[in-house]
Amino acid sequence: MGCGPAPAGVPGPRKLEPMGGTWWSGFALLGRYGTLRRYWLAGMASEVGDVMAWVALPWLVLRSTGSGPAAAGVLLALELPAVASGVLLGALSDRFQPRAIMVLDNVGRMAIFVALAALYLAGSLPLWLLFALVGLAGALQPATLVGGRVLLPELVADEDLDAANMLVSLGVSLSVVVGPAVAGLLLAAVGGPIVLALDALTFVAMAIVASTLPRVERAPSSRAPSGPPSFAERFGWRQIWDSPIVRVTTLLSLVFFFSYGPLEAAMPVFSARVLGTDAGGFGLLWAALGVGMLVGTAMSVTVGRRVRVGVALAGIAVLWGACLLPLLVVRQVGWAACFLALGGLVWGPYVPLETTLLQRNVPRSELGRVFGARTTLLTSGAPLGIAVGGAMLTFLPSTVLIGLSGLACVAVGAVGLGSRALRRARSSPAADGEALPG
Repeated sequence: MGCGPAPAGVPGPRKLEPMGGTWWSGFALLGRYGTLRRYWLAGMASEVGDVMAWVALPWLVLRSTGSGPAAAGVLLALELPAVASGVLLGALSDRFQPRAIMVLDNVGRMAIFVALAALYLAGSLPLWLLFALVGLAGALQPATLVGGRVLLPELVADEDLDAANMLVSLGVSLSVVVGPAVAGLLLAAVGGPIVLALDALTFVAMAIVASTLPRVERAPSSRAPSGPPSFAERFGWRQIWDSPIVRVTTLLSLVFFFSYGPLEAAMPVFSARVLGTDAGGFGLLWAALGVGMLVGTAMSVTVGRRVRVGVALAGIAVLWGACLLPLLVVRQVGWAACFLALGGLVWGPYVPLETTLLQRNVPRSELGRVFGARTTLLTSGAPLGIAVGGAMLTFLPSTVLIGLSGLACVAVGAVGLGSRALRRARSSPAADGEALPG
């Protein structure tokens, strides 16, 4: 990805021995790259804060209104705006410096959550205003996600990029495991407004760290100029379509995430009516999946260096679906937890492998648009799958729905394995700092 001189703090174009393909290789990077260490710690704190807010917001709404639909609606207000804003924020990350967009995002969300906490404590937070502020926070959220993916290749040498992506994904997985437990304890001890205020503090930390991240020096686009850029090119849609690797991986991820959605819709019914377990058993099922994903994420470096990344991505879809199929016949919560843990282990490497593949095959001058457009597409995948799964539950047993979800994932992965572009996709470190062909 030849884009000028090496970024500050990153070794120049010399032959470096890659970090070992083991889970601790990512943690070794934290000692080598001070900027990466600060970014990772601030990012993980912010992710934990986001999960805490995700737990606290519906709790506050339910306590204020007693309405279950309103409590669910506030989560929709938090997540849905990213579908529209992701593509715009991605384009802005290419036009301006990603670190500036990230600072504005975190300062903005800090102000929003401080306002939410203060207005709630003052008794001056009507439901419409809460939804409006939460929706604004949700619209800003993709800026740091996209900006971080654009900037990560600037923080480490190319041969360390896969381990760095593993670290970032591991931090996200840890936040999903730790965040709900911490939020539950804090909600009981200090109340929802204080939890929102603590989330606001994590945005302050992230804004400070983002302001210290390096500038992105972009090379001119390799595309021959033919007048002003079209709408599709300005917002990343053309780049996704023109690159076989980006197009195929985006389609694979979209259908894969959509096929996963019915599992979330079916799990509460499956847990209660088929396994006959209570809330503790239901939590155990998701905890098993989360722990499996943690371990699988840590294995992504090893997987990426032993298997062609395109084959690995399609294979993950196949194996994930295969892990769901035994739930058609399992009737004990322990066995169900084991198969979900195995599925999480398989799923874990997917996001870091795919992210590294795209970072190495998309010109840096277009990374923001590509990741922004993909955010808009992929954010809608799982919710649409959940909605379809919820509708299908009215006439299908939960076990059948889970089985259909698994079979759909197997089919998606099998189609991916049949794609020549995906089978040939590699994510090896670029030679002499040059981009791999897209």
